[in-house]
Amino acid sequence: MDLTLRIAGEEKVVKVLEAAGERVKDLTPPFRDAGERIVRKIARRLSGAVLSEKSARLKNSVIPQPTPDSLTISAGGGPDEVAYAAIHHYGGTIRPKKAKALTIPFPGGPADKRVPLRASDFDDTFIAKGIIFQSLGGSSRSGGERIEPLFILKRSVEIPARPYMYLDESDVEYLRRSVADYVTGEWK
Repeated sequence: MDLTLRIAGEEKVVKVLEAAGERVKDLTPPFRDAGERIVRKIARRLSGAVLSEKSARLKNSVIPQPTPDSLTISAGGGPDEVAYAAIHHYGGTIRPKKAKALTIPFPGGPADKRVPLRASDFDDTFIAKGIIFQSLGGSSRSGGERIEPLFILKRSVEIPARPYMYLDESDVEYLRRSVADYVTGEWK
């Protein structure tokens, strides 16, 4: 003896479940949407909240990479690799690779530009007390030659951790809600 149970609207429920099953196979749309939102929030952190923006290279290197089953957000990669992406996030010590010292642009000086100049870009330089100066000729108020500080020489520099690549609770909730709405067909 066979027993069959029928529920009113059963066909509609089956269709909804089948459609949800198909959408689960490719979550790229909600991942793309959430990734773009997260990248905008990271960009705001890199525009003054965490780091002061000079060239926007780091901010422009943050990209979302959605796939059917994952979302990756990376910083520092791409064609214009930004080598300092990790040191700003995690912190650490910077030491010179080939030279004896790092040349740090003197704050407010001629080398302290959006794209810093190198010490070799300046003529008539000399070193005194750990600073590279440029001799500008002429005379100063004290009657001597005019000089301008260009770079501070350091054997190493400690960079504090300034995390900018993270999700806060609202990001996680937005992603969760977007995926749930997408799978149920309510996503817009």
